[in-house]
Amino acid sequence: MKKVILSVGSSISAYKSCDLARLFVKGGYDVFAVLTENAAKLVSTLTLETLTGNPVYTDKTLWEKHEMGHITLKDDAALFLAAPATANMIGKFANGIADDIVSTTFIAVTCPVLIAPAMNPNMYSHKAVQANIKRLKEWGFGFVEPDEGPVACGDEGIGRLADINTIYKAAVGVIEGA
Repeated sequence: MKKVILSVGSSISAYKSCDLARLFVKGGYDVFAVLTENAAKLVSTLTLETLTGNPVYTDKTLWEKHEMGHITLKDDAALFLAAPATANMIGKFANGIADDIVSTTFIAVTCPVLIAPAMNPNMYSHKAVQANIKRLKEWGFGFVEPDEGPVACGDEGIGRLADINTIYKAAVGVIEGA
């Protein structure tokens, strides 16, 4: 069974990661969720553990249990998928900042990486965010571009998390080499 590391950021669309995890499990993949501290306030670790059948990794497990999850997770991983990826996560990835479970796992993996941004349209179009995305693309990391439309705050534009089926198909394409 191929391992997928599902990294969940603190976008309001974090709840969609549960459906994404379910699609991967249904497709025969072994899913390990890694949540930022704030994502764990939006999505229950119990929910993701139940859906995946695997432990969920958070900063709490990294520091309180003295586990080396960010190192052991990388072993045999077929894909690191950041969905939703916030401006903060993308900035950390692009600048080598490794100060939480998600960013340290990202720095540790050697498998393909796919990033699905989700944020307010003004944030997504900001020069700093676009520069970070450009850098990551130049380094060879894949992206599932966000959709255009209304976001949770009521603004409209490009920044909505792409449809989970689109993300899933792109991820399977990367894993299976399509």
